[in-house]
Amino acid sequence: MTRAFKLYFSIFFFLVIFGMVMVFNIRLFNASSVSDAAFPLLKNLALNLLIACAGFIASYLVNLEAVRSWIKYALLLTILILISTYIIGTEVNGSKRWIDLHFMMLQPSEFAKIVVIFYLSEVICNKRDRIGILKELVYPFTVVLIVVSLIAFEDLGTGLIIFAVSLFLLLMGGMRYKYFVVLLILAILGTAFLVLMKPYRLNRIKASFNPWEYSQNIGYQQVQSEISLGRGGLDGVGFGNSQKKLRYLPEAHTDFIFAIIGEEFGFFGVTFLILLFLLMFVTGSYFALTVHNRFGFYVIAGFVMLLALQTLINLGVVTSCLPNKGVPLPFISYGGSALLAYSMMVGFILNAVTTDNRYSG
Repeated sequence: MTRAFKLYFSIFFFLVIFGMVMVFNIRLFNASSVSDAAFPLLKNLALNLLIACAGFIASYLVNLEAVRSWIKYALLLTILILISTYIIGTEVNGSKRWIDLHFMMLQPSEFAKIVVIFYLSEVICNKRDRIGILKELVYPFTVVLIVVSLIAFEDLGTGLIIFAVSLFLLLMGGMRYKYFVVLLILAILGTAFLVLMKPYRLNRIKASFNPWEYSQNIGYQQVQSEISLGRGGLDGVGFGNSQKKLRYLPEAHTDFIFAIIGEEFGFFGVTFLILLFLLMFVTGSYFALTVHNRFGFYVIAGFVMLLALQTLINLGVVTSCLPNKGVPLPFISYGGSALLAYSMMVGFILNAVTTDNRYSG
């Protein structure tokens, strides 16, 4: 377990640092004055890294049993913050997902992922075999549905990710397959309703089938992403030499950063990156399968599933296999809230592993 622990942390650390370098690389060349922008960018990235480190250390050292006792209060607080986002939130690119804290833009939905996984892990452990009974399932599912709904109206991609992970956690916890199917159908109907509520979402789905047909509007980002990946060839155009990052590809430092990596490092570079992610998820799955603590199992499994699903969706969007959902690439895409949340997830995973070793060894 010690080697796996070191491997998991090493991959996490590499991805975070690599992400910082790539974000700096992209944003610096999009600044009006490179010399004037360098220090503010470094300062901003250093602050994000410092906050993420603090979050990782806190989540790694905290007593997980204490987290279990606090989780209902954290869930209530999360719901209140999500509601407040609609009232005092800052609108960016047409969506109210952030609260301006002045030193960083807080995205509450990123932390809702953590709270929901902890909440469901606690519910499953408390109810045990009773989770298969419908009346025992109604309350926790309703709570999750409230959280997902508050997020999905503004951020459908994140809402669907939380719902999907919640569904599979409940299934692993003992929920009957017939309930799983019913909830899946409800999720599909709910998603269809949310898509029809905002026409641009339907247009994004249409554009994903043939982005080039919509290359001047809704499919522009994905077309530029494809061109960027194609320019990279086998070994890339070289670090710092991307053409598409020069304001050709919108949000190049966030949701579409993988395309710039492909352009600068080529097929070999993105293959190496994907293998790192895969190795991280396999190692995380190993932790879940070997941990002895029931609560620790669900916590690890939930975070591993969430990070894997988010990575798959981001890669699917960048390669035009999925509609554009505004889902960042874990550890690499720019975003202080996202980096903090993912760092905390890794901290909680390694915390669960360490705690289990301490009591079982």
